[in-house]
Amino acid sequence: MSERVYVLVAMGHGTDPDVVEALVSGTDIDVAGYHDALDGSWAGSAIRTSNSVLVVCGTDGGESLELIGDAVAHAQGRPVVAVYPGGQNGYVGDIFGAGATDIVRIPSTCTPATARAVSSQVSFSLQKALARGAAPRSGSDGSASPMICVLGLKGGSGKTLTSVNLAAALAAAGNRVTIVDLDLQFGDVGLALGLQPERTLYDLVMSGGGLDAEKVAAFTVEHPSGVRALLAPVRPDQAAAVTPDFVKETLGLLRQVNDVVIVDTPPNFTPEVIAAIDCSSDVCMVAMLDALSLKNTKLGLETLERMGYERDRVRFVLNRADSRVGIGVDDVEAIVDRRPDVLVPSERGIALSVNQGEPVALARSRSEAGRAFHALAQVYAPQSGAEAHHNGKRRGGLFRRRATA
Repeated sequence: MSERVYVLVAMGHGTDPDVVEALVSGTDIDVAGYHDALDGSWAGSAIRTSNSVLVVCGTDGGESLELIGDAVAHAQGRPVVAVYPGGQNGYVGDIFGAGATDIVRIPSTCTPATARAVSSQVSFSLQKALARGAAPRSGSDGSASPMICVLGLKGGSGKTLTSVNLAAALAAAGNRVTIVDLDLQFGDVGLALGLQPERTLYDLVMSGGGLDAEKVAAFTVEHPSGVRALLAPVRPDQAAAVTPDFVKETLGLLRQVNDVVIVDTPPNFTPEVIAAIDCSSDVCMVAMLDALSLKNTKLGLETLERMGYERDRVRFVLNRADSRVGIGVDDVEAIVDRRPDVLVPSERGIALSVNQGEPVALARSRSEAGRAFHALAQVYAPQSGAEAHHNGKRRGGLFRRRATA
């Protein structure tokens, strides 16, 4: 599923070739060529056959910054990731100032063995930079409808439960909502909504030709609540057909014809997830009272900060918040460095609602969990139900709600 990395490696003065080779030993990295800082010419380098540049900073900080600047100039829009020795304090701002897309920190006395251990981080940074591309983040300027990426970085945290109930609550308020299942290998949105995967993201990809909003609409499935769903492929092997660029284009079209778009994601930062985060307006992080879940949540929030995602655009939902497992709600802030915005309690009706494909937020006799999801929906609601209804008449739209009795 990952895009192959073809990287030009630029080495600063004093770098150890064995360390450099170990840094790019990741299985999804192909080295297109090397450039030495002592060689003033980039003409003979493999810059034209690479899709990214890795600058390994040397012992001379000033020279390394100059090398980063040269790499940015010659990369012509390709991402430039810098690897720098951790002992060079106060250097991060200078590296970003020189134009680097991302940075990876290594020990000041790095050995080949240590470098091999860091190679996965180098690979992740290159993949992240490629997934983000050169396009600016959309959605923060109000030019498109809100799009919320729901993240849960441990399986079973309640990510899909939150996604479908948030979508249902927003639709119940009169908004036009589409949920996209970006868990491309094992997506459960269709199951949680009781929908048959007659058409999926894979089918949309394989249909060929250009994309427009009308075409994307034809591949969604409608739930009785009015929520429309673009479902994940039915088989894991079909996931590779869905690329980050395709995800960006599809989500952009959905934002043009919906009041809100919800994106359910797998429990990791795949290139497709990074692409979705980059063009989203908001992130909803879901965790539960479990040490592993909270640890992953803390790492996830830190990763979002490294990606430049503003903290005030991230909401934190704590699922099963009343569980008695030795960790209380008051402990969460100390672990994650953030208080939950919404608490969802444990209820027998939640499992029943998933098995029946009917979100608990739609129950006539609204439970505590249902009220929690409606409270979350109010955080994201772009407008009141009356306004949405009025605008729906005015705009017409591709995803008009079914008439109700």
